[in-house]
Amino acid sequence: MDTIDSIIAFAESPLLDFILKGVLIYLAILWFAMVVWVARDVINRSNNILFQVVMILLNIILPIFGLVLYLIIRPSRTLLEKYYDELEYSFLNDHAMGDDHCERCEEKLLPDFLYCPSCAEKVRNSCSGCKHVYLSKYVVCPYCGKKGKSNVSKKEKTSSKKKSKKNKEKTSSSE
Repeated sequence: MDTIDSIIAFAESPLLDFILKGVLIYLAILWFAMVVWVARDVINRSNNILFQVVMILLNIILPIFGLVLYLIIRPSRTLLEKYYDELEYSFLNDHAMGDDHCERCEEKLLPDFLYCPSCAEKVRNSCSGCKHVYLSKYVVCPYCGKKGKSNVSKKEKTSSKKKSKKNKEKTSSSE
């Protein structure tokens, strides 16, 4: 009887009441932190509002079961990770396909374009010997080695002619 009386006396003591209240407060804080974590995580991983609401409510109503269920069915990557993966894929795909851009207007060019469709800049030459298309900045065809037409624009030709005339005048006047 003494042991039962001592157990009853301990159960009615303020120390046990304090310990129980502390444990309940700790569990409430843990439950709240779990709900906040699930809410933030589901918002970062899904655009589906229904999925977000169901997971948050499930974790509010059934804390441990809701968390386990969410961890099983949640998307493996966040929306930001998916965005960066898609961006990296498209970047690598663009460069692997050899897509070029016009140096003048940055318009995207297909590999067989000789001229930019936006600004009419000549971007490639067609070789008269082997009929391959190559970049106009090359002096010779990289496929057969035949010299192609130089890609010096009319403005550059006229400015170089003017410079050469000025140089000739300077050299003749200095003599």
